[in-house]
Amino acid sequence: MSEVNLSISHLNSYTILKEFFLEKGKRVEYTKKEYFLQQNFPSLIAGWIENGSFRYTYMNEAGNERIVCFSFEKEFVCDYASFIHREPALVSIQAITDCVVYQLTYKELIDFLEMNADTQRLGRNVAESMFKMAYKRMLQAYCDSPEQRYITLMQRCPNLKEEVSLKEIASFIGVTPETVSHIRKKILLKES
Repeated sequence: MSEVNLSISHLNSYTILKEFFLEKGKRVEYTKKEYFLQQNFPSLIAGWIENGSFRYTYMNEAGNERIVCFSFEKEFVCDYASFIHREPALVSIQAITDCVVYQLTYKELIDFLEMNADTQRLGRNVAESMFKMAYKRMLQAYCDSPEQRYITLMQRCPNLKEEVSLKEIASFIGVTPETVSHIRKKILLKES
């Protein structure tokens, strides 16, 4: 893909972007609890996670921290708004396991996305996908029950309960750890 010969009709944008990260990205290893990005600092890199998982946290002015997102193996990791607009990050991104990430700088990614009409369309597709994901997450937060948010999260990453604490899962779905415990018991009863 050095002489990027893209045909969006033959490959989806996700695959094209992933392949670019794997080919041109710098392979970086993160240890558990190491930061990919810290809140209030500019996001200088975007990454493709070969293996591992990251949590995104937001700390408000009162010092309360909430988990607002996760990125798992075979997904991208980035504070997209900070990265694209060159502004301080609204979140911190921290490894919850040891991770291997292929990362690109802003210039590397933008140069790629500005190469031709196909890559420009790819960049627009990425932005549209980010909007769709954020919109879906907002609707889930307002409309889904805590049990449904828990189930959705576990479907996305079945091993998460072995990687993070009950408190962290509760923070993400917006309930207390006791509520998550009740949800787990209820699910186990349904399954038996």
